Amino acid sequence: MQDLQYILGIGFSGADIGRAILMAFVFAMYAKKDTNIWQIGLIALLIDRTVWPIVGMAVSGAEVHAIYASIAALFKTFLDDLGIYIVRYLGIVVMIAGFVGVRTGVHKYMPKKRKAAHA
Repeated sequence: MQDLQYILGIGFSGADIGRAILMAFVFAMYAKKDTNIWQIGLIALLIDRTVWPIVGMAVSGAEVHAIYASIAALFKTFLDDLGIYIVRYLGIVVMIAGFVGVRTGVHKYMPKKRKAAHA
């Protein structure tokens, strides 16, 4: 039970939760009615775990060798961090589905568009 608490704590630490909510909101805006949320969640996870850290290192002025070492470490520790990735993926999918549900509910209660009357 302690391991599960540790994985959940690292999967959504305080610094990452704002970024995850923002990313889930953006991906939910582009999701259509027949879109597979699981695939969108996978794309969001790939961006969250690969693109943003690399871009963040590059913007902060890290050397190219440090960025390459970070990418190599990502692949080297992938199996050790698999539980964290699964928790993060499921959390992102749930947040995207929640935002899509809220958007669908809002659109359901919006007034219907009426056709303009012909003069």
